[in-house]
Formats: sequence, structure tokens, C-alpha cells
Amino acid sequence: MTVLKVDFVGIRSDRLDETVALFRDVLGVSVNRQTDDLVAFKLADGTALELYGPANEFHSFFTTGPVVAFRVDNFDVARRTMLAAGVRFIGDVQHADGISWQHFYCPDGTVLEISGTGQKPGTSRSSDEC
Repeated sequence: MTVLKVDFVGIRSDRLDETVALFRDVLGVSVNRQTDDLVAFKLADGTALELYGPANEFHSFFTTGPVVAFRVDNFDVARRTMLAAGVRFIGDVQHADGISWQHFYCPDGTVLEISGTGQKPGTSRSSDEC
């Protein structure tokens, strides 16, 4: 398994409008998507930056500061390796556009995430494809 890069940063803020203004107006990052409680940006290198307001329940577990996703070369292999090492994952594996991701707890309780090319949950793959 190889960690390739930081692929995602998620920040929960009780001052969403002001935080959005910092990234959009001061740092010049373009808004990629926006709802009442989520604003998504795409950084120049492709990294996703998402800001969540207090009403965003889906990301309510983002309580330990910014959540960083590490892109790995093979999500399924990385997840199996981490499970074997006793890493505790949060929720189910998510999958879209050929990429899988899942949040997990570090030993100190910090929430992080792994993401990468992976098998869509509920599909099968031969062992030589992993």
C-alpha cells in the first residue's frame, strides 16, 4: 500500500459564512458546489476542500478538527490492512465514480479518511485484481 497524497480536507465550522469568505474572497478558491450547510471547493492540485455548517448532520462526527483524506493506491488493500491492524472505521464504505472512501479513528481519536480506487460495495472481484 502506498499513500499518494492528501486528497480531501473537510472542516466543520459554526461560522460557515465567514470561513467560506476566507477561502473564496481572501484566498481566491472557486466554489465548486454549495448547499445551505455545505460549501465545496476544488484546489488547483485537485484536492477537495469542503466546509460544513453546524446543521450538516451527515458530517456531525467531524469533531476533532479538520478531517484529512489520504489517497492510497488501492483502497481495498489499504482498508483490509488497516482492519487487520485493529483500526476502527466509521460508518460504511462510500463509493462514487470508481473511488471508494471511508473515515476512521486514529489511536488518539482524531478522525481521518482513506480514499482510492476500490471495489464498489456489493460487487465481487477476483483476488488477482487486488
